[in-house]
Amino acid sequence: MKNRDRLKKIQTFFSGKSLLLIMPAIAVFLAIILYLMPGNEIPEGGANLRALRVENFPIVLILEQSQGEVKSAWLRTPAGVKQIEQLEGLSYVSESTFLSKVDQDDKDDLLWRTSFTNFEGNGVHLWVGVTSWSPKAHIYITPYEYTRWDAVPAKLLVPKGTAVYVSPAVPTYNQTDSYRGRDSYSFIYTIRMTTEGPAFVPVPDIYKQLSILLKAGIQGEFTPTKRLAYVRMLNEFNSLAQGKPPKAETLLNFQMEKIAVLSWKR
Repeated sequence: MKNRDRLKKIQTFFSGKSLLLIMPAIAVFLAIILYLMPGNEIPEGGANLRALRVENFPIVLILEQSQGEVKSAWLRTPAGVKQIEQLEGLSYVSESTFLSKVDQDDKDDLLWRTSFTNFEGNGVHLWVGVTSWSPKAHIYITPYEYTRWDAVPAKLLVPKGTAVYVSPAVPTYNQTDSYRGRDSYSFIYTIRMTTEGPAFVPVPDIYKQLSILLKAGIQGEFTPTKRLAYVRMLNEFNSLAQGKPPKAETLLNFQMEKIAVLSWKR
């Protein structure tokens, strides 16, 4: 008899008004699970997932990793999930956030850079720009390689919202040779968020500082052709420091590739 009474109580609890009361909690729990899971693309069996987030912004970069290497990657946004195949086979290195106000409201807009490389030191920067007034996620990548700049101990004074991007190579000014790698300086770009996404926006104060650093570096370069390439790059730094527009060779050397633009409603 006691068991029957208990069974009746359980049936009564999970029926009628009691069930209606717990349904919202169940729905919230399921919604959280669906938000955190990247989707059907996740392979079965022991996936090591890492989620990277930026506070106050509705985006999540989800990495499936094995022994530190990215096997697959997705960017989750309110507009859906975008697979980032360019990160596969690389290892996560670092991330940086740059906040500024670029659209019509007073909320911060985001420029988010995450960096990935392989054992040889080659990889990509993933750039995600998020605007708040007309909500969009602009997804771009640029090549990432170690250069001689990595051995320079000096730090730049950079305005808020500005990212400094060290490109892999020296532009080929007036048909000079292009140099790249750990033993060469390369062109440095100032990246800012705009309403159209991340973009090269020259910041004169930064190029004044870069000009001083490169001038010192040239003094230790004795290869004539490489020294000539550095001198012409120094001339471009000086020109940008004066607020002049970049040369065509500088723009051609800037390899920023658009992956996707995702939009959603406020």
